[in-house]
Amino acid sequence: MNVGYLRRTIHDQADRAQSLADDIPRRPGHASLERLAASCRATLEDEARLLRGYLSVLGDGEGSSRAAEALTAIKHSAREVRVIEAFGMPPLHYPSEQAVFLNDILSAIHSEIGLPFPCPAVSCTSSDYYFSHYTTNTVYAPLAEAAFLLHMPDFYHELGHLLLTHPAREARSQLALGGATDAIEVIDKWYRRQADETGGDLASAPSRDAAQWMWDQWKFKWLQEAFCDLFALFAAGPAYAYSNLHLVLKTDDDAYGLRLFANQDHPASEARMRLLDAGMRLLGHGREALQVRSEWDAMARFYGDPPPEYDRAFPSRLLQEIAEAIISALDRSGLRGYSGAGGGTQDEGMDTVASILNGAWRGFWDGKDGEFRGLEKSLVEKLAAMSRSAA
Repeated sequence: MNVGYLRRTIHDQADRAQSLADDIPRRPGHASLERLAASCRATLEDEARLLRGYLSVLGDGEGSSRAAEALTAIKHSAREVRVIEAFGMPPLHYPSEQAVFLNDILSAIHSEIGLPFPCPAVSCTSSDYYFSHYTTNTVYAPLAEAAFLLHMPDFYHELGHLLLTHPAREARSQLALGGATDAIEVIDKWYRRQADETGGDLASAPSRDAAQWMWDQWKFKWLQEAFCDLFALFAAGPAYAYSNLHLVLKTDDDAYGLRLFANQDHPASEARMRLLDAGMRLLGHGREALQVRSEWDAMARFYGDPPPEYDRAFPSRLLQEIAEAIISALDRSGLRGYSGAGGGTQDEGMDTVASILNGAWRGFWDGKDGEFRGLEKSLVEKLAAMSRSAA
């Protein structure tokens, strides 16, 4: 490789990293955003310093022994810069009134649960509902969420993803994550048992392949979503199940989605509803579980029949056992969950984000047609005052 070209590229990439670091606001205006700013700035400055270090050891000839190493460093820096540009900079450069409010909300939620990693920042620049990014510790939410409450329980699902993946989580998080480990054992036993009951060949090669795909999907993809759903249910209470029902009604065209041998990240929506039903009963929300089941049964008629192999991918007994493993671990973890107004470990004797969100859903179900929006606006104001004082 032409070392002169490599040296000029090092200058270019180091300048990009340093320029982005210099463009980070010094006082972004919220504790979570200040943590994000400090983390992004440190990463970018480290990248620029590391790259410039190669300039002193690279020779000018064609055969520098450090050329391959320097090229690897350039590629790594380019990836880091792209990640921070895409996921770190938006919340820092667009701290709107809505974003500050949602940062206050997430800070309050984080404190109420007692999560063992730094509170994430919130960005209101999402174009794809809620999602989280673990290396920048950021949760993305749609801009309109600051004015509405019924989908806000999805913050808890994204916190579940960060609990699973955050590189700085404390050792005590292993008590909660033990539920995912136990659930993997449940999944392994389930699919081994299916193979044993069919003589080890599951009747045919295509059927064997399908079973192996389901097994792999559960272990490496679907279980993450199951854990996050049950964590959200544990921490936010029935409000999360109602929110998920609401999301399926609005957005899902195929609640029985099963794309064999495809890259399917999430379990089918219908299976997730059964998982939440099991979780609610385990957590003592039996009355709410009946309501969700009733509403879901009425909705499910519009989705037709499940495809072949669906019951093998999402059997009710397996969902129940997964829920038991994860809920049991969360109960033992020391994290503070929601058990009902006045009776929960995080909301007894006080207003919490979870109790307000559950109150909003009770108002949605109990109010007359068209009346809920007035109640919701008053609860948004109450939530804003409470979270602002907590922050």
